[in-house]
Amino acid sequence: MTRLRLLSTLARRLPLAGQCQWHAIPTTFRPSRGYASVSPGRIGQPTPETHPHLLKHGEITPGIARDEFKARRARLVSRIEENGVVIVPGYGLRYATNGIFHQFHQSTDLLYLCGIDEPDCALVLEKTTAGHKMILFVRPRDKSREMWDGPRAGFDGAVHFFGADEAKPIDTLPAYIDALASSSRPIYTDLAVNPPGPSVLDSTHIHVNDTKTHASSAPPIDRSITNVIQRNVFGTTTRNNSTRRVNPLGSLLAEQRLNKSPAEVAIMRQAGRITGRAFVQMMRETKPGVGEHDLWAVAEHSVKRQGASRLAYVPVVAGGENALTIHYVLNDQLLTDGAVVLVDAGGEYGGYASDVTRTWPVNGKFTKEQRELYEIVLRTQRACIAKCTGDEGANISLDDLQREAFDMLRAECSTLFGRAVTNKEMNTLYPHHVGHWLGLDVHDTSSIRRTTTLKSGMVVTIEPALYIPHGDTRYPPGYRGTAIRIEDDVVVGGKETGYAPIVLSVEAPKEVDDVEAVMAGLV
Repeated sequence: MTRLRLLSTLARRLPLAGQCQWHAIPTTFRPSRGYASVSPGRIGQPTPETHPHLLKHGEITPGIARDEFKARRARLVSRIEENGVVIVPGYGLRYATNGIFHQFHQSTDLLYLCGIDEPDCALVLEKTTAGHKMILFVRPRDKSREMWDGPRAGFDGAVHFFGADEAKPIDTLPAYIDALASSSRPIYTDLAVNPPGPSVLDSTHIHVNDTKTHASSAPPIDRSITNVIQRNVFGTTTRNNSTRRVNPLGSLLAEQRLNKSPAEVAIMRQAGRITGRAFVQMMRETKPGVGEHDLWAVAEHSVKRQGASRLAYVPVVAGGENALTIHYVLNDQLLTDGAVVLVDAGGEYGGYASDVTRTWPVNGKFTKEQRELYEIVLRTQRACIAKCTGDEGANISLDDLQREAFDMLRAECSTLFGRAVTNKEMNTLYPHHVGHWLGLDVHDTSSIRRTTTLKSGMVVTIEPALYIPHGDTRYPPGYRGTAIRIEDDVVVGGKETGYAPIVLSVEAPKEVDDVEAVMAGLV
């Protein structure tokens, strides 16, 4: 039996919602007249009807209205070729072991375009003369399955809540793709054009022959994407002596996602507020003998109690020399008297990430040497934040800020250590970039180069640091083995703020006196 015949047979056997026996399901669901007023009920994610404490009327996700999602899709379609088709697959569940799955996290491109937050679905946008047609491929509702896993959007939710023009079973996506592949329509997608051949390690998430140097450089590929989507491979074919092009979608979406709307900035402000308050709680809980894992638990508990869905990433909670490992995430040591602890953590709220770093003394008081290093980093950070402006006269990029941070840190270290610190030495003391884009992803819109001029509405992190090697006799003993990093989330200033930047994470203390006062219980 061919693959398409097999998929067609399986699709006809899928159970409908509320039915335990096998029945045929429609291949397409279209809304009836007046559908917009119909409530889909429980659909597996919050709605204004089921969660009025989280969403206002007309919102699809917290803070983002249906009209904004519609405008995002229209803007994307306006930038593709006539008769073009956009395909955006979602993610599937990842499993820790048999029947035990990790918390689901949706593809942020799909989340950005329609807000659906369930596994095994895909969005298709077909450009038409009148605009575009939105098709959502989803799993049909199944009463017996929902008894175990909870409700899904199904066809009804896809149309009535998310605003699709049509809803189709996810199992029919291969047939749709096959039909599309035989046409001459331009295709825009990030599905693999020339995927690697099958490997015995495909199901393990193990990376082999990886040329990247560290985890943050890994490509954002989710191997757990639903098998229905993963099996489909696009190639370039010739039809009627013309070449059908498959165009990458990521760069188009990245350019669109780079500038945040006022609604997005408001959500990210709340994410920063939640994270800042979590840092206050961590500082209050810190003392010698407390475990790094204890502060991790405080961070997670605090952000969730404040309404965040989760931590946006595995936090760095690094006491003493552990902080010399930039992405230290073991978080299993006890904090020692006289050391500092570096914490890099952020909450995720409404799908948007916060990314904040603070460094503070375990015993509540910086030593003289720790304070000197800290204030060098803090002065550098303040100077870089002040230049996060969209004023046309500024014409500054993240790479420009990196050069300024590097030079400022090198000059300050030369003064502190009483000798000229070379560029080569500085690459050890400060080995990473000053910042990155931030949004739905922690490292957002990664295809956008850091040479891009900063504009109003962009959100960046600013995170200068110093890492003084342990055992290096070029540095006095009081400085060795100490790492200081200070990171904030910043909205590039625009005309409405007099081009002054907005610090989203301002509630996380960072002035020396403020940090020590929080730890002493004075504030």
